Amino acid sequence: MARKAVTVYLDIAAYQKLRKLIAPKTISRELDDLIKKRIAELEGKEYNPLESADYEELKREYERLLKDTEKMERTLKKRGTYQKLIAVTDEIEEELGTKDLKTVIPMLLDRWKGPKEDAHLFINFLEKLKKMKDAERQLEKIRRGGRDVD
Repeated sequence: MARKAVTVYLDIAAYQKLRKLIAPKTISRELDDLIKKRIAELEGKEYNPLESADYEELKREYERLLKDTEKMERTLKKRGTYQKLIAVTDEIEEELGTKDLKTVIPMLLDRWKGPKEDAHLFINFLEKLKKMKDAERQLEKIRRGGRDVD
């Protein structure tokens, strides 16, 4: 994809808020996606973000998430809390019948009797793992030529 620097005048507060909300994605990538979405809308087509996703950026993000989750897992295992946190989380998921993190996390914080920093590191681990799995699905879909992945 060829890129060109252009000048765009934006509201400073809106720019700064968007920059925080989309991190680590850059404003340039976000604006590029918004422009492509708007073009598709004006042409009466459906916008497919996977088709316009930056493949190299997605690969880098996947690698970063993989390294981060592996490091967190090692840290929790060294502290001897990884398996205990997995067991508590599995118990909660089975009890609630869901793996939705927004539902599971509050109960995990209530039930965990170990160090709070381990619980929060584990929650960060779960959230990053979810992002990594999403990136993995996107990569697989792209690499399979756009076919859906189960």
